[in-house]
Amino acid sequence: MILYQPIFDPYHCSYRFLLLLNNLNNLEIEIDRLKIYDFILLYPSFLHKMKLPQAYTYIRKSIKVNEYNNINSEKNVFAQLNKMHNISLNELASTSIIESERLKKGFVKRTELVLPDYLLKSISNQSGEKIKILNYIKNDLNNIPIHKLKERSGLIEYRYDKV
Repeated sequence: MILYQPIFDPYHCSYRFLLLLNNLNNLEIEIDRLKIYDFILLYPSFLHKMKLPQAYTYIRKSIKVNEYNNINSEKNVFAQLNKMHNISLNELASTSIIESERLKKGFVKRTELVLPDYLLKSISNQSGEKIKILNYIKNDLNNIPIHKLKERSGLIEYRYDKV
């Protein structure tokens, strides 16, 4: 029996990155922020474990915890996912979908390259819980400084970052 897991698919990771960048109106974003957002998009139930500011905890009521998509060691899974993140970011940069110079400096920014219609249609046709998560990321999590986002998620080391 063959099981598909999107966490180990670099093309699906690239798709999720494009989905997130499109949702954030193609703003320039820190690589670590994008990686955390991707993890939340893959595992929305992680929001139940994340230390969120009180004003942002409302999302927990609308996120269903799927016992089959639940993980025990978020840091280990994130470390495995980090490999796919790096492959996907390099692929997007090599195809000029994101700016390679900004990537070298720790940021992701979309280029002016127009994506194919079928891909744009797929990115804009999200439904259900995914729309809730994307709106939450755009309207709430995006307001949290990257240092605090790393601290609250516990997925990435933050203590030695410049503040």
